[in-house]
Amino acid sequence: MFNLPPFRQYILLKQKTMKTTLLIITVISLGLQQNAISQGANELTSGKIVYSEKVKLEIKINGDDSQLTNMLPSERKSEKVLLFTKDQTLFQDGVTPEENINQENGSGVIVRFNGSGQNKLYTDLKKKSILDQHDFLNRIFLVEKPLAGQDWKISGNQKTILGYPCMEAVKTDTAGIKTVVWFSPSIPVGSGPAGLCDLPGMILEADINNGSRTYIATSIDKLAPSDLNIRKPKEGKKVTSEEYRKIVAEKMKEMGMENGTGGEGASQVTITIRK
Repeated sequence: MFNLPPFRQYILLKQKTMKTTLLIITVISLGLQQNAISQGANELTSGKIVYSEKVKLEIKINGDDSQLTNMLPSERKSEKVLLFTKDQTLFQDGVTPEENINQENGSGVIVRFNGSGQNKLYTDLKKKSILDQHDFLNRIFLVEKPLAGQDWKISGNQKTILGYPCMEAVKTDTAGIKTVVWFSPSIPVGSGPAGLCDLPGMILEADINNGSRTYIATSIDKLAPSDLNIRKPKEGKKVTSEEYRKIVAEKMKEMGMENGTGGEGASQVTITIRK
């Protein structure tokens, strides 16, 4: 090559550089195509997600038995299930463990948190509406409301949950309650647990009010829409959100108990027992 004229040497070097550049571009292009194919293959549009729910409990006991406060649970753990398609979702109770706390002197203090199976939240993503079925003191209520947009801010932080790449989003409501969630665009359904929605992907983890209530996905199963049997709740007395909150507040007051946020969608429960 070095015996060739300078101009000829330049041409050969130029051709070699162009071939190398084309090879690099081809490799990158194939990698991007393979990544796109892989993402499309992993994309879920219908299935079942199981969440672990944790709710902080603040229990106050006035009087001589105030020492019992330390014997009662500081949180409630339960299982929630979300069935979803591109058009609708159903969030409902799963298996809820029973928690028993007993005094050393033999007189029992028993605390039970049992899911009735009647608490369901149905979301129509096409019509943008929610139907919330509540089981409150063995009375069933139906609360229907529009699916309002939620003012999320995507932070840019990323992590992986159950093999799905997720992004972080944060919002603060008018009451100052901050909610931090992680959603996955690989599940392109704008929904999640407890009515959280309006993001370009399924919410797999949520922290409401600095840990007062949290949801973490523990399993994700891909299922055909025909296998999910998503049905709109029909049982219960139809009331507005305001009417339901008033019913809850009045009953809790009668029982000497307080609900941390005044009813529907409470993120923290406060129970006061007076002698």
